[in-house]
Formats: sequence, C-alpha cells, structure tokens
Amino acid sequence: MNLIEAMEQRHAIRAYTDEPVNPAVLDILQAEIDACNQEGGLHFQMAAGFEDAFLGLKTHYGRFTGVHNAVALIGRPVGDDAAEGTTPNDTTTTDAGEIALQERVGYYGERLALRAVQLGLETSWAVLDDANTAEHPWWCLHPGEKIVWVLAFGHGARPGGRRRSKPIEELCRIPDGMAIPDWFRAGMEAAMLAPTSLSQQPFLFTLHEDGTVSTEVTEGLFAHVGLGCAKYHFEVGAGRENVHWRDTTSGEEAVGAAD
Repeated sequence: MNLIEAMEQRHAIRAYTDEPVNPAVLDILQAEIDACNQEGGLHFQMAAGFEDAFLGLKTHYGRFTGVHNAVALIGRPVGDDAAEGTTPNDTTTTDAGEIALQERVGYYGERLALRAVQLGLETSWAVLDDANTAEHPWWCLHPGEKIVWVLAFGHGARPGGRRRSKPIEELCRIPDGMAIPDWFRAGMEAAMLAPTSLSQQPFLFTLHEDGTVSTEVTEGLFAHVGLGCAKYHFEVGAGRENVHWRDTTSGEEAVGAAD
C-alpha cells in the first residue's frame, strides 16, 4: 500500500478490539517515531497493550472505546517564551512558537498515522483533557514540553464513516488566468484527504506566480494541527521535488523535509 492509498483508506476509528498489535509491527512504528522525533525535534512516545491507554482521561470530543495503544504527540514550543501563556491547543494563539509546534505535530503525527495504516492498523487523533497534569502517566514530559494530541491505534471494531470534503476551489487559490498545474492539483487532492477536527478543513493553499506555495489557516478548531496534516498530504501528493514553500517572513515555510 502506497501513501496515497493509505490516505484514501484512513478513517477516524474510535472503537478498537482487544486483538494485540503484532510486536514486529510495533517495532516498525517505533522506528518511525524515532525518525519523526529526530527530524521534527519532537518527543513522541508510544504505549501498547494497556487496558486503557487514555488512562481514564476524558477526550475533548468523540467517544473512544477499547483504546489499548496510543502515541503521545509531545513537543516543546520554539522560542524562550513560547511555553508561557498558551494552552496546548489554543486555536486563537498568535505565538509563533506555539503555532510552529502545532503544525509540526500535525505534519509528523499524520506521517506516523499513515505508516500505521500501511501496516494494517486503524487510527484516530484525539485530544485528552488534563493530559499534561495526569497522575502516573506512561509518557514523560521534559521541561517546557506538552502533549498536543494523542494518536490512538489498533484493530478497529467497526468500519469508518463516510468522508466529506469542501470543494477544491474553496481550499486553494491560484493566479488569475493560470491553469492549475497537475502537481498542484494532485497535492490538493491529497490535502483534501487529511484529517481535521470535525472535518472543517480550516486551511488554504496558495500557488504563486513564481511556483512557490504558501498556506494559511482559516476559521476552525485546532486549525494549525490540521494544517500540518494537510501539508504532509500535499507534499506526498504533489511530489516533494515539486513543492517549494514560502511565507511572508523567511520565504521558506518548510515544516518537514520538502527541500
């Protein structure tokens, strides 16, 4: 199964069976976690075979059952003051370090989720309330770190629901008079398959006349995490060799390895 096929097959599954995940599969996932942590400057951590990997904590939305395996998507905001004055999923924050963390968690968390799908597993993103102050957690937080989201995984107890998407015209902009290049359309079609909170797709991709691409969040829950997921999908669909990110500050908007 290639990554595009994994994108098409991926659904948010919130109910899991008691069937354990094969240890060889866990080893592959751990290797992927190690690679994501190294490349993204993150601290993702995995737990498997728990009675309740969510430790009884409430989820921000959605009801989960049978979650025996999960990855805590942990990182530290960039910048000396980034960890102060913001919550892990503050969707209104203007703090650049917090925004960068949420996008990196989305980008690398989705990379990990798709690898799990390739390995025959189901997944779902979740927000655990009070995760950063939980008693006796299986994860470890270094100074300044926080759990942004968690990724449940395992063998699904039921199939996923119907996927819905906004029209492509609402999710991207291109210069007047320009036909959408094949690579950009392929990237957008992949981005439209990315998970976002409540399927709100709070992102906008812009193709500029010089061939660079910029992104921005639109109104929606946990928009920066969703944008990170969409950017990973876009790179895969478009071909990383075709994607040249830019923003209004540095001219380079790379979240992952798009160079």
